[in-house]
Amino acid sequence: MAISVKEASSRLGVNDSRVRQLLRSGDLRGRRLGNSWLVSSQDVARLELQGRPPGRPLAPKRAWAVIDLLDEGRAAWLSDSARSQVRRYLADLQDPGPDGWRAALRGRSNLLDVVAHPAAVQRLRRAGGVRAAGIDDAASRGFDVVALANPIPEFYVEESHWPELSRSLALREGADPNLRIRVPKEVWPFAGDGALAPGGVGDAVLSADLLESMEPRAVAAGAARLAELLSAWQSERSRA
Repeated sequence: MAISVKEASSRLGVNDSRVRQLLRSGDLRGRRLGNSWLVSSQDVARLELQGRPPGRPLAPKRAWAVIDLLDEGRAAWLSDSARSQVRRYLADLQDPGPDGWRAALRGRSNLLDVVAHPAAVQRLRRAGGVRAAGIDDAASRGFDVVALANPIPEFYVEESHWPELSRSLALREGADPNLRIRVPKEVWPFAGDGALAPGGVGDAVLSADLLESMEPRAVAAGAARLAELLSAWQSERSRA
């Protein structure tokens, strides 16, 4: 369900211009309708519960580099100097908890709530430039989350593929979505040599996604797994 900027600002206790800033930064999802914005009521509810994450987000390529390194990749899209900076960031990082992780990683993707025909969802699974994700994948890998009876399918879609896929499969943003699309910003982070399941995403990716859930258990599970991955990465680095 979408609500107006004025209603979102009233619920969050901020002015309209602050809501527009949150839309531009990716802390709130929304879509334009003429000259106005419609704001995701689910995101407003999440911020009401969680508060706005503290701190500034990492730039998208660096946020994805953090995730890729934790998933045993090497963030090949970064220059050597930038990669070294991200490695130092991880080496010095003390487990930041859910809010800190969410703040650092929140600028990595655009998140779209989409309405799709069920047959289109199945075709999307087989398309190029697409990776399956979502809470069901997390549950199947042993994350401490509850698998839903009818979860909304989630996919990562490469930015360059999205316009054609959305056109050919008649995918559109709208109310009552039955599909969630995540479009990574500035880089397609699944083309390297990280520990990713074929056609899927790594544990660090799933963990970062769980932090955006409205379910406290899912948020806790994502933060706990990121803490484990960070500890393992730091231990491996100290032995190198």
